Amino acid sequence: MSINSTYSSNRLRFGGLATGLDTDSIVRDLMKIEQMKVDKLKQERQVLEWQKEDYRKITNLLRSFYDDYFDIVYSKTNMTSANTYNTIKVQSSDERYLTATASAGAYAADKTITRIITAKAAYAEGAAASAKIQSAAFTADEGGKFDINLSGQSLVITVDGATRMINFDEDSIFDSLTGTETSLVEVFQEKLNQAFGSNRVTVGFLKETVDGKEEYRLHLHAEGSTITINNYINPQETTDLGFRINQSNRVNLDSTLLGVKDHFNTPLNFQTDEEGNEVVNFTINGVEFTFKSNDTLRTVINTINNSQAGVTVTYSSLTDRFTLTNKNTGAANTLTFSDAKSVDNPEGSNFLEALGFDPSRAEDGFKREDGRDATIVIDGVTVQRSTNNFTIDGITYNLTRDFEAVEGEVEAITLAMTQDVDQAFENIKTFVEAYNKVIETINEALSQERFRDYPPLTDEQKEAMTDKEIELWEEKARSGLLQRDPILQNIVYSIRRALVEPIKNVSINLSSIGITTGSYTEGGKLHIDETKLKNALRERGDEVMRLFTSRSEISYSPDNTREERTQRYEESGLIHRLSDIIQDNIRTRRDKDGRKGVLLEKAGIVGDASETVNLMDERLREMNRRIDDALDRMVRTEERYWAQFTALETALQRMMSQSMWLAQQFGGGMY
Repeated sequence: MSINSTYSSNRLRFGGLATGLDTDSIVRDLMKIEQMKVDKLKQERQVLEWQKEDYRKITNLLRSFYDDYFDIVYSKTNMTSANTYNTIKVQSSDERYLTATASAGAYAADKTITRIITAKAAYAEGAAASAKIQSAAFTADEGGKFDINLSGQSLVITVDGATRMINFDEDSIFDSLTGTETSLVEVFQEKLNQAFGSNRVTVGFLKETVDGKEEYRLHLHAEGSTITINNYINPQETTDLGFRINQSNRVNLDSTLLGVKDHFNTPLNFQTDEEGNEVVNFTINGVEFTFKSNDTLRTVINTINNSQAGVTVTYSSLTDRFTLTNKNTGAANTLTFSDAKSVDNPEGSNFLEALGFDPSRAEDGFKREDGRDATIVIDGVTVQRSTNNFTIDGITYNLTRDFEAVEGEVEAITLAMTQDVDQAFENIKTFVEAYNKVIETINEALSQERFRDYPPLTDEQKEAMTDKEIELWEEKARSGLLQRDPILQNIVYSIRRALVEPIKNVSINLSSIGITTGSYTEGGKLHIDETKLKNALRERGDEVMRLFTSRSEISYSPDNTREERTQRYEESGLIHRLSDIIQDNIRTRRDKDGRKGVLLEKAGIVGDASETVNLMDERLREMNRRIDDALDRMVRTEERYWAQFTALETALQRMMSQSMWLAQQFGGGMY
C-alpha cells in the first residue's frame, strides 16, 4: 500500500490580503508536522502488512511440506507409510506371463509359479454384419444361356479410400457368367484387376433356387477391405446390374439406424412406440435400451458403453463384426442380451440380431464364451481370483498370458524378491532435503538483520528516487520483520527436539542410522551418511521404519489433553511428531475454543475464513482507524490555523481602518 505524504485541502482559500502574508504557504508548512504523524502511522501499517505476508509465506511453505510428505491421500511420497521404508523389488523370470510388485507387509521370499490361467470376460462375437455387395438376379434360358447387356455401363467403386471407375464397352453383351475369357465374371474381374491390382477385389456369383427357378447374383469381395459403390451409371437403360449407390461391405457407424436398415445381412426391424416413433428395444445384462430410428449407430454404441450394463461394444471394419464384452472378468460376471419382444409384435425389433448376435448364425461366425476366473499355482498352492490383477500377502500379481510348467521341458516362473534399499534411501533423502529447505527458510527469517533506519518509503520519497534505489531501500525495509519471532522460534525448537528425543519401544535414533545435524550455525539442518543409512535399511529395515512411522494409541486432535499429548509424543515416530507440530501451526480445523493453527490465528491464509479473521488483520483494522482519526485531526487543525489567520486578517483590517479614520480626523483639523 502506498504512503501518500502530501496533504492538501480541497477548499479554495484566499489569505494575506490585509497582512501581506503568504497564508497558504504558512499553513501548508504548519501542516507538514501533522502529515509526518500520519506518515508514521502509514509506515507502521505497511510494516504490519509486510509481516503478515512473511507469516503467510512460512505458512504456505509448511503447508506444501505437509502435503508432499505427510498427507496420506495426496502426498507424492507418504512418509507415514511403511511402504516408503520397507520396499521390496520383485523380478519375474518371464514377464511375458507374469509381473508383480510388492507393498508393505510383503516378505522378501522368492515365489515359484507353475501354472497360470488368465481370467477372461464373457463376450459374444457377432456373425458378419454387412450384407454382401451383390447384383440383381439373373436367370438363364432353357439352354443355359444368359442375355446380359452391360453396354456403356459404369461403376464407381472405392476400395479403402481409392476410387476407380469400371467401364464396360459398347458391345458388352454376355451369354454366360463364367467359363470363358469373354464370360461376365472373367471380364469384370479383369477390369477390377486393372483398377485395384490383381485379385485385390474379386467377383463371383451366388446361385439359389427361387420358386423352382435358378437365380444367379454377382457379388464383390475384398478380404479385410472396405468396398463402397459410389455410383452406378446405365445410360442406355440396358440390363440393370442392381448395385445400389452407397452399398458397402462394411457398416458406417455414423449412419442412422434407418439408413442402415437394409444394409445388414439380417435386415433391421423396428417397433412403433406409443408416440408413433420407429424404435428398437433390447436388453443387455438386465439394462433396457431404446433408440429411435434417427439415432446413429455410433450414438447407440457410446450409450451402451457408458451405461450401467457393464459392457463394451466394438465394431471391426477389418472383420465386419461387432463384439460385446463384459468390462469385468470372472466366471461370476455373466453376459446376457436379448432383443425386445411384445404380444403385438412377437418378432419385435431385432437390433442385436441384425448386428450378428444371433446364435442360429454360428456357421457365419457367431460365437460366445462365458467368463472365467484366473487360476495361479504359487509354491504349490492353487489360488483363484476373478481378475488378473490381485494382491496376496503384500504381493500384487499381474497375469498376462496362460502358462503351464512341464518338468524337464518348461521351467517354472520364479518371482525373485529383494529389498529395494536404493528406493527407500531416495525416499528418505528427498524428505531430508525438503525438511532442510523448511528449516533454512524459517531460520533465515529469524536471523535476518533488522534495519530500523529504513522505514517504508512515502510516495513523495519514491518520486525523488530511481527504481533501483527504491528496490534496494525496500529490500532493507522488509528485512528482519520476523527476527526472533516467538512463534517461529517455537516451531524450530519443537522440530529439533522431536528429532532427538527417544521414542518408546524404538532402540535406534537418527544418528545411529547416519542422519545427523550439522554445526550450530546451520540451525538444525540434517546431513546423511549414505553408506551408513543404506546399511541400516538393509540390516535393520524394520527398526528404521518404526523410527519414522511408529504410531501412538492416541490419535491427533487439537483438543487432546496435556497427558494425551505427552503420551502421543512419546509413542510417535519422527514423522508423526513432525506432523503434529505442523498441524498445530497451520491446521484450518478449529479446536473446542474456536482456535485454528497458531500461524493462522496470527496471520491467516488465503482461501480460508482466517484470511481476514486473524490478529494481524485486527491490528491493521485498528491501524486504519488510527489513520482515519489522524486525518480527521488534520482537517480540524487546518481549519483552526485558517481561522486564526483569518482572525488576524480581520483584526489588522479593523486596526488599519481605525488608523485611517484617526488620520483623517487629525488631518481634517489642520485646515
